[in-house]
Amino acid sequence: MTPRQWAGFLLGRWPVRTPVGREPLPAAANVLKSLDTETVRALYEEARRLRLGLGGGGPWLRAHLDPDGVHYLLPDPASYYWPGTPIRDAEIGWWQCTALLRMRNGEQVSGMVAVLPEAFTALPTTLPRRQQLRLAHRTRSTERDTYLWGRDHKAECAPQVCGYVPEATDSAPTTT
Repeated sequence: MTPRQWAGFLLGRWPVRTPVGREPLPAAANVLKSLDTETVRALYEEARRLRLGLGGGGPWLRAHLDPDGVHYLLPDPASYYWPGTPIRDAEIGWWQCTALLRMRNGEQVSGMVAVLPEAFTALPTTLPRRQQLRLAHRTRSTERDTYLWGRDHKAECAPQVCGYVPEATDSAPTTT
């Protein structure tokens, strides 16, 4: 973590800050959710189906997530994806979330997914606030993402190793 992130962590501050001139996220967004693999898969699939622009991951991501892993999700929009920002003929109505994903080999990597506010708030909140805060800082400071993990994993990736059978059009995601 950067010195600023450490200071925020030590002072117990929620790490997601509102950009200047923007409305803050609602209190329901200042929560980190602990999710199982099926829920993470469903959120990525919903983002792909609704064409929200972040997420999808496709069969590659689904095959490489730890099936018994615990994953974490945190609304963490960049200023250009902040809810209410005009995009094409509408405004952004979803939350850009940072995900801390556990992969099949046990490594934790970051990813991004667009989640509708009502879908996020419907997810259960099961972690104590102190643990949420600690994990939120960890989630935001994890630099290794699914692209880098996939690039490094590509040489050993095979149906016998991870159960993933690539299709002609499949490739590791460039972003999630």
